[in-house]
Amino acid sequence: MPPTENKPSEENPRFRRAMYLLILALLAGYAGFKAWHLSVAFEAWDGQVLEGTVSGAAK
Repeated sequence: MPPTENKPSEENPRFRRAMYLLILALLAGYAGFKAWHLSVAFEAWDGQVLEGTVSGAAK
């Protein structure tokens, strides 16, 4: 295997694979956190009733 010291890091296959895995892991983590956040928000929202009229609220 030839040495990789002279190659730019973007051309190194191991570095490239590691960066793609990092991006994939970050996207999966973001999606998981967003799903959890939405489930908590909808659980808190479910069954709430506004008492009286609220001016400026969405209809």
